Amino acid sequence: MNSQASAFEVSNYLLGHAWEDARVQALVEGWEQLDWMDDEDLKKARTDHRLSLMNQARGIYLFFTDPDSHEARYGASSGKGSLILSRVSLLLHFHPQWTPYAGSLPLALHADDIVGDVLQRLGQPAELWRVGLNVSKARWLSPQAEIDVSFERGTGRLKLVTMTRPRVARASVIAVPSPEQFAKQFGRPLAELQRDTHFAPFSLDRKTREIAEYGEADYSEELGIELYFKPGAEMADAVPAAPRNAEPCLSGLRYRADLDFQSTGYTGPLPWGLRMSDTMDVAMAKAASRPFKQALNDDDGYQLWRTELCDVHVLYSFLEDRIYRVTLLAHGCYD
Repeated sequence: MNSQASAFEVSNYLLGHAWEDARVQALVEGWEQLDWMDDEDLKKARTDHRLSLMNQARGIYLFFTDPDSHEARYGASSGKGSLILSRVSLLLHFHPQWTPYAGSLPLALHADDIVGDVLQRLGQPAELWRVGLNVSKARWLSPQAEIDVSFERGTGRLKLVTMTRPRVARASVIAVPSPEQFAKQFGRPLAELQRDTHFAPFSLDRKTREIAEYGEADYSEELGIELYFKPGAEMADAVPAAPRNAEPCLSGLRYRADLDFQSTGYTGPLPWGLRMSDTMDVAMAKAASRPFKQALNDDDGYQLWRTELCDVHVLYSFLEDRIYRVTLLAHGCYD
């Protein structure tokens, strides 16, 4: 990939530019969402590390984060400001309610391209997501950008193109129990987990009040994980291991993608070998069974599986064509 062309593309799509940048303000001028946003909303966005804007009439989705979060993930921004543009999705053959993006596309893509043409013209991608012979997404890399190209199932037409800057090196991952190990602990009392060396990374002693008040221990910023607890008496009928008393017992956990409500992004193992970058088609193929329940709309949706060990809830962002959250739930505790 030509590095000069890539550098032009990144600048053209404003990645790394600040909310206050004149070009960013010109891009979002007149967007409907801004009619009900004020300074307090922008301040909250900085606190939450995220601001999402979408324009169905132009086929564009934008994701901003605060300067510190941007620098930690992508390095220095292209200008100073309160929020930095970190991800851009250009929607093409996406949904009837979305007008296809009509501007220029990165990688010299064309709106009428189909998957075979793209793979032949651009060459081997850095990553490829497929189910059988059907390619659902491919990723190309350059020093300036990470570009995901998603394809419509059946027709192979361009569905959407998502761009971010390449990630800087991440800190070493802290080892936590595997999804299977977690699920096998459902119903186990908090007092026992506090003494279990497998749960040492969570320092559960520091979360006793949070667990008592809210039924959860939030490690989203540190590990990209939340742990959930219920009184044993509320679990005992469905989870034989749970004691029939009021002691908090492990009842579920949630893995979060990066910047999902202040999360650093979980990067460890997920059920069935899922990855947060997987499309829904790929996730279903890895699950190797139909979901027990699902609710899907234009922008996002979820699927729920019931497995022998636990329920598995997968939430998708269709605007980015990837998984956003994976949640494991003890049987019968969250119906």
